[in-house]
Amino acid sequence: MEKYIEQLIDDIRKATWNIRPPHEIWEQSGADPSKELELEDISYVEEFVYGKKERISKITGIDAKLLPPVKKLTSAQQARLAIELENLLNYFHFVLEFPENYPADLRYPFIRKIWKKKYVPMSFGDTHIELCSFNEEKCPFPGHCTTCKEIAVEMKCDEGIGDSDYDPQVDELIDFEMINGFYDDDGNKIDPNSVTIPGLCVICMQYQLDDPEENLLCLMNRYDQRNETDFTCGAFEKLH
Repeated sequence: MEKYIEQLIDDIRKATWNIRPPHEIWEQSGADPSKELELEDISYVEEFVYGKKERISKITGIDAKLLPPVKKLTSAQQARLAIELENLLNYFHFVLEFPENYPADLRYPFIRKIWKKKYVPMSFGDTHIELCSFNEEKCPFPGHCTTCKEIAVEMKCDEGIGDSDYDPQVDELIDFEMINGFYDDDGNKIDPNSVTIPGLCVICMQYQLDDPEENLLCLMNRYDQRNETDFTCGAFEKLH
């Protein structure tokens, strides 16, 4: 198995030689990836408007069948593969949302599991892949994660702010700006309150910003992924 691991790691590193040309919208838009605002805007369009999902195995060039079952590997081998595979994912603009300092060997089963899932390949920016459903009773990282507790605290704070700072006129203005022109495929206007807010949003720096335009983009993202099992967001930035 050790010789196989060495060969697989070599193949994983060589996979970074597979350079994907940027999506044609980048050339059409004339956007500059070195400018943060342009990068965020066009990356969003690439992923959620023109993006077509592909399996991670196809995007990276590493077939899922090449990844050995967990039970056939030692902890050290799992750790080595996890590090190499996560580096490869980062190369292709995918960021796995593990708890900080989560052991490398424990990451391998999660990485192997997502290898057959489909995501939109990106030219620039990052696609954050959430690995939990934010259900504390079914936490996939027991003893290593406090995110659910952080969400609970954040939601309580939001409720408190809502009670004390509520302004009907401002609230109506923001609601109008958020839903004006936002319709489903049948031409029905979308009620923002009907769109589920994923746990990933609650711990994001962008959540409930005093910016109607930004809120609208977030709302569109949530609505577009309302039937997806895994919620992803290229603009996600975790609260500090």
